[in-house]
Amino acid sequence: MSDLIKCPTCKTDYETQPDKCNNCGYPFNGTDMEKSHFVAHQIMKKGKISDTKDSIKRTRTILFVIAGFYIVIPFFKFANAQYGGLMIAMSIFIGLIFLVFGFTAKKKPFISIIIPLILLIIFYVIDAIIEPTTLIRGIVWKILFIGSMIYSLISIIESEKIKRESEHLATKDYK
Repeated sequence: MSDLIKCPTCKTDYETQPDKCNNCGYPFNGTDMEKSHFVAHQIMKKGKISDTKDSIKRTRTILFVIAGFYIVIPFFKFANAQYGGLMIAMSIFIGLIFLVFGFTAKKKPFISIIIPLILLIIFYVIDAIIEPTTLIRGIVWKILFIGSMIYSLISIIESEKIKRESEHLATKDYK
């Protein structure tokens, strides 16, 4: 019985050495430079998928923080206002929406990030129209929240592209 040949990248077994791995595309008959180049690209692609997982985790935390702000802060801000009860109820409702998306972002990250991003931008624009000075207040947080969510969306798109291009990397999951 002959020894099986194992692909160094995806560990697929072959009885005879193919020109190229059917699973990941590793160039068995390539030069050392081609093989090294291929392995380096695979490592970078795996790293990108891993970074996407971390980015989604950070964005989930941000969604939970935003939910907390919308649920807790209004009790202090609107407690004595004329329409305080209504404002508190609306704010809690908005906070619960962000909370739900924070939980669902693990299973359906793209949709669970893009909808809150759009809502957050709409809230910031409406708030700025009503009271323009609110745009400046907390600007660092606003930039951090929006920037992180956009980064996560871009990262998800890039990872999905990598996974579509490679059957081997399609099995790597960031969810």
